Amino acid sequence: MSYIDSLIENGTNFRVDRKDESASFRPAGDSEADLQAFQPVVRGLRAHQGDCYDIHIEHTLSDHGDCLVDLVLVTLHQD
Repeated sequence: MSYIDSLIENGTNFRVDRKDESASFRPAGDSEADLQAFQPVVRGLRAHQGDCYDIHIEHTLSDHGDCLVDLVLVTLHQD
């Protein structure tokens, strides 16, 4: 099972929209707490890049000084 499959199956603190060739990950909600809770998901996606996917886009919020990410779009590799 790929990291993405495991993350989607077992993960929390995010919403995912998965298609055949891509997946997008966002915080579970719009609150500051949801955004903060999403950052470990971002770090995990970064750490496992190359395990059947590449990060295509990371959207960093410009109104936060902490470089918080509110969207990660990945391109899935076909096995």
